[in-house]
Parts: sequence; C-alpha cells; structure tokens
Amino acid sequence: MIDVRNRLRGREGLLLAGDLLCFLIFAVVGLRSHEEGVTLGGILRAATPFQVGWLFVSLVLRRQGDEVSDARQVSRLWVPAWAIGLVLRTLFFDRSFAPAFAVVSLLFNGVLLMLWRSWLAPLVLRKG
Repeated sequence: MIDVRNRLRGREGLLLAGDLLCFLIFAVVGLRSHEEGVTLGGILRAATPFQVGWLFVSLVLRRQGDEVSDARQVSRLWVPAWAIGLVLRTLFFDRSFAPAFAVVSLLFNGVLLMLWRSWLAPLVLRKG
C-alpha cells in the first residue's frame, strides 16, 4: 500500500511544493503572454490539471524511495502526468484539444520541472 502522507513530509513534501509552484509559474506566464489577465479561474484552468496529473504520477505510480532528481527521471514521470493533465483539462474545464498548447505545456512544464528538480532543489534542500 502506498503511504501518501509519508511522501508529503519533509524533503519529499518540499520537492512536491516546488513542483506545484512550477505549474503555477506556467499558468501565470501563459495568461500574461495571451493578455488574458491573471485571474484565479485562469490559473486554476491552466495549472490544476497538470498539478493533479503530476501528483497522481509522482505519488501513486512512482516507486517508493525513487528520488526524482535528474532530467531522465523527471521526463519519465512528466510525460504520463502531462497526458493526464491534458485529459483533465478537456474534461473538467471544457477546453478543446489544442496541439500548440499541448506542445507548449509539455515543453515549458517539463523544462521547469527539470530545472527545479535537478538544479534548484538541491541548492534549496542542501543537507546541513
């Protein structure tokens, strides 16, 4: 059985918080670039499906004890999480599939997650 509560504590919880922040950055940058205005509804629509997909894959499908800290490991988890996010976005936010958005969300979020997990997180979470 997967103990999700233990995965949300300590280092793992901080890593996931940083992951979720990456999706918020994606949402804000996207909303600003399309001059839609940064609203709570817009942020929820852009970030939440990918956050849910990432949480599902990283908490439920990832093996216990696996440290996700390099580009290959991030991309192995990000691709299915991205696909889940696209499906959730279509189903719950009544957004049609847009190939351009799919590519941008795959690449932008993937790069943010890789930068966070492989470069910034080790600096922030450095063991004293």
